[in-house]
Amino acid sequence: MTGMHSTASRSPWARLVAGVVVLVAMSAMAGCQTIGYYSHAVLGQWRVLSGRQPVTQVLTALDGRDDARSRQLREQLTLSQKVLDFAETELGLDVGRRYRTYVDLKRPAVVWNLFAAPPLSLQPHTWCYPIVGCAPYRGYFDEALAQRHAAVLAAQGLETYVAPVPAYSTLGWFADPLMSSFIGWPEPDLAELLFHELAHGVVWVPGDVAFNESFATFVGRRGLSEWLVGQGRVDLLEDRRDAALARGRLLDLLERTRAQLAAVYDGDADREHKLEAKARILSALDACYEGHRDGLGGGRYDALMDGLDNARLVSIATYEDQVPAFAGLFDEAGGRWPAFFDRVRGLAELDDPARRAALGSGDEQVADAGDDDGSHEIQCESLARHLLDGETPG
Repeated sequence: MTGMHSTASRSPWARLVAGVVVLVAMSAMAGCQTIGYYSHAVLGQWRVLSGRQPVTQVLTALDGRDDARSRQLREQLTLSQKVLDFAETELGLDVGRRYRTYVDLKRPAVVWNLFAAPPLSLQPHTWCYPIVGCAPYRGYFDEALAQRHAAVLAAQGLETYVAPVPAYSTLGWFADPLMSSFIGWPEPDLAELLFHELAHGVVWVPGDVAFNESFATFVGRRGLSEWLVGQGRVDLLEDRRDAALARGRLLDLLERTRAQLAAVYDGDADREHKLEAKARILSALDACYEGHRDGLGGGRYDALMDGLDNARLVSIATYEDQVPAFAGLFDEAGGRWPAFFDRVRGLAELDDPARRAALGSGDEQVADAGDDDGSHEIQCESLARHLLDGETPG
């Protein structure tokens, strides 16, 4: 989701009013549909903010209740504040007033992100916003509205994917609250999410979603490892490592699939033959996933893989592509968070080509330095056979 930094000492409501004026004024030139979207976004943000309560106040109200739901919420809110203290003291993340309030959304997600891509391209459809730049998704506070806009894009010939989002960062523009959409998560998931969202407050490059999200993804995962070690929860850390191996296998499988699809899309065949080749590749991927489901998350990714298309592949690439590069950067910084953040801020100052080149170099260093025994790969002969001409590649 979108937002901006502000050092002004205005109240959240003054900021919101100012935001409305700026967004409407800037979008007026783009037509009524754009104004309608920003009106929806502003109203959705206002509803989230207006429902906030200080965590201390919620905990006081819960003290007199002994039902299971109240006990769980009390425990999770208490845990969240400990995680935030850890983020500030051990990871050097600026918490400030963020996540010191709680809101019951009364729905399973706070927003739903819409992704779209052409049927014969892995280049995402993009939307551009004031201040924060362009992104390969658009967020909606109403799922039905997201689905309606997805239907419009589908009617234009695009593949679409609507994904529920439990949390987002306003980058310090507002004091983000804890939400019912994620407060009940298990400790590792909750901690990783908070570290991820707080990382967005460290650096944000307008228009470079891959950089922003990969950076936050790395901070979330690395921060979680340090949190679990600090809590003496090595058992949970081992579980997370097993899950990370499964995730790595899936990402490797999807990356190989994307490479095959890109070769088809960039080829000289006509549209009909390209669509046939695409169908063969995705069918082979389905068979491969089903045949190795236990080693690919044991069903955790079934919803993602059900109906996988270009739009879903785009959504995955956004968050994962540059994570290894940030891991290499962290190692170069000696595993010290302040030095790592300084390096990331330095990258943020570069222009887009220079930043991509620097991260690409980091990615290669990680690959060269890794102790890779091939255990992350899922070998599926069917994938190798389903190129454009149907023959096994050399």
